[in-house]
Amino acid sequence: MKNITLTNRIILIYRLIILTLTLFTIIASWSISSITSGLPFIWLNSFKYYTIQTNLMVSGWLIFAIVWYNKPESLKKITGLLKGAFTLYITTTFIFFAILLQLFYHPTGFAAFSNIILHYFTPIAFIVDWVLTETKLKYNWNYLTYWTIYPLCYLLFSFIHGSFTGDYIYPFLDISRLGILWYSISICLLVGVGLVLGSIYITVNRKRAKS
Repeated sequence: MKNITLTNRIILIYRLIILTLTLFTIIASWSISSITSGLPFIWLNSFKYYTIQTNLMVSGWLIFAIVWYNKPESLKKITGLLKGAFTLYITTTFIFFAILLQLFYHPTGFAAFSNIILHYFTPIAFIVDWVLTETKLKYNWNYLTYWTIYPLCYLLFSFIHGSFTGDYIYPFLDISRLGILWYSISICLLVGVGLVLGSIYITVNRKRAKS
């Protein structure tokens, strides 16, 4: 019993650290941008970014996981389909930034710290959490269908946002610069990578899950 209690407490502390660092980084970034720009609500503009959205998803999940850490039945409600989805989304945040964006983004000051936390620390830490704890429920292959809903909606949002503002948020989603052919290839690659990663998570889970 002591080992189980200790394990639960370690997981709780681990999740508290992830949540604290993630929320601190996001809130501090919002505050700094508002102060330096002189525009109190400019931080609302950050909600369009996939990085912010996925980090907030993870933060929301962690809040419930922390509140329910000693309530297995309640915790069960946010594992499986939901945790798998958020793990996949934050994984794509990490991978797409590392492969497509990091060479072109060289922040300084607090932005450099924010970059490390939101693009590397939180994604990797949450993936580790998934590896350590997501073994009680066996994933179904139809999860993959549900997991694609948010990314596809985000791609649609980016297209609509760019069509009205000229800002497609990310260069690999900028159809005005890429052209229809390369834009289509980019979308196919992004969706394809997401499906492959989702399939990997489901496969790994099904081999490790108890039931």
